[in-house]
Parts: sequence; C-alpha cells; structure tokens
Amino acid sequence: MPVPGYNNNAQYESQAADVQYRYNTDKAANAYGRFLSQQRGSRSTGDLRQTYNRTLPSYKSQFGQRGLMGPGVNSGVQKRAMGNFLGDYTRDYSRAQSDATQEAQNYDLQSANLDAYLNNSLAALEIEKQRDIANSAQALEALRGILGGAF
Repeated sequence: MPVPGYNNNAQYESQAADVQYRYNTDKAANAYGRFLSQQRGSRSTGDLRQTYNRTLPSYKSQFGQRGLMGPGVNSGVQKRAMGNFLGDYTRDYSRAQSDATQEAQNYDLQSANLDAYLNNSLAALEIEKQRDIANSAQALEALRGILGGAF
C-alpha cells in the first residue's frame, strides 16, 4: 500500500510483471495440455479404427464358417450382427471424437479465462495507480495551502 502523498511507480510495474508472468506460465501450460489432449484424442480414434480394421475380417469369416454368409445365403442373423458391429464402431468412434472436441473446447475456455484474468488484473492495477496519483495530487494541494504555494 503506498504512503499517502507518495506514488511509487515501481510497485505497479512489479505487480504488472507478476501478473504477466503468471499469465504467461499458465497460458503455456494450457497450450501444452491442449496439445497433449489432441494427441490422446487422435491416438484414441486411430486405435479404434485400427482395431475395427483388424477385427472385421475375422468377424465376417465367423458367419461363413457357420453357414450364415455366402452366395445365395440371406441371413437375418448375419445382417443384424454386422449392423450391431458397425453401429457399435460408429458410436464408439463418434464418442471418442466428441470427447476430444469437448476437451479441446475446455482448453479454449481456460485460455479465454486466462486472457480475461490478464486484462482485468492489468486494468485493476491501472485504476489503483490512477487513484493513488489522484490522492497524491490532493495531498499536495492540501500542503500547498498550508505552505503557501511554495511548490
């Protein structure tokens, strides 16, 4: 807290530097977290796709081994099972994409909050600085009256 009638600019510069440092470190950590989140999301959907591509041939061949697939065979069991298999894959893939998107949106929201923190904190410091300057000016005016305008 400044002494009434005395304005220390270095104090405000130090506080502004502290705010900027916190903002920079938090912003960097948020960007890195978002990057890792994107990697995880990409890996997750890639793994799902790879598992599907590896599993589909053996899954389909099971129906042929049981006589539920082939020329002239129209099996409702096979169609339903394949529909479920493809539906499950599509659902899981969509959920993984949606989860990755929501996680990225969360990091974007955190980034916007950090921007607001920086702007609000610097604005509050500037208001405090201007208020202290005004208080110092009032104190000097009061002293001018007492000392007879010597300064």
